[in-house]
Amino acid sequence: MEWYEKEGFDNNPFEPDPLKHTYELVGQDKGREELVYRILSGGMVVIEGKPGSGKTHLLKHAIDNFRGEGKVIYVDGKKLSKHLNIEKLLKGRVFKKIPKDMILLLDNVQNLTRTNSEKIKYYYDQDNIKSVIFTTDDYAKVNFTDSIRDRVGKHVLKLKDLSKASAVEMVKARLNGKDTLNDDYIEKVIALSEKNPADILANSAQLYEHLVKNGKEVKDIKKVIHGSGHEEPKGEERCDVCSGKLAKVKDAWRCPTCDTYCTACGALVDEKDDSCPGCGASF
Repeated sequence: MEWYEKEGFDNNPFEPDPLKHTYELVGQDKGREELVYRILSGGMVVIEGKPGSGKTHLLKHAIDNFRGEGKVIYVDGKKLSKHLNIEKLLKGRVFKKIPKDMILLLDNVQNLTRTNSEKIKYYYDQDNIKSVIFTTDDYAKVNFTDSIRDRVGKHVLKLKDLSKASAVEMVKARLNGKDTLNDDYIEKVIALSEKNPADILANSAQLYEHLVKNGKEVKDIKKVIHGSGHEEPKGEERCDVCSGKLAKVKDAWRCPTCDTYCTACGALVDEKDDSCPGCGASF
């Protein structure tokens, strides 16, 4: 039996992946409202923030609000490669032809190629795509075309570090009234964590698990929490096209068979490129 089941939870209450739970992200009310408004009005928006800051969580909010339309597409940009068929992606398994007013959510677009950027712009201009929401760690470094940047304009939502009050509220919201992790523990965990939701939740889970398994007070929390909310995926990652084993290059997973990429930084490149669009390395 898992530690959280002993405490009466169906699942890990501190699960940091927003695609696996339904918890609201504390401290992002304004961001959620603006995101929904931008989608409804049509347009392109960039959500910028450090790893673990809640970018994917905001996209999950968009999915929950617009999934009833049947036209919301979420894509993890780390798996977005040059052989992606945008037309097939938009058509999906339901539509015989590409419908109008699709909502495209592109997470982690640090390695987006200019080719895919141009395809997105084309279908946006044809009204097949009503709104595009991009997320990235650093907007300035994304390989967007000038036309994409023009359409984004000033619509860049920058996520800030969590305040101490918001962090405490976030952890308490996950506890469902249980006091196994009291206020003193929560504040100490926050003080030892990065100021982002993923790290705080991962460390809270580690301490909670330790308390459940050992049933006694923890005096030195540093010896209990030891991980980050951004651990690398375990096991082999496989290409969704050829099923071959993917290679990990910096923060991206690439297929040696299907992808053409920079071996230094992992950015996807086109055959016509003579230098890497990500790090500038010459080929």
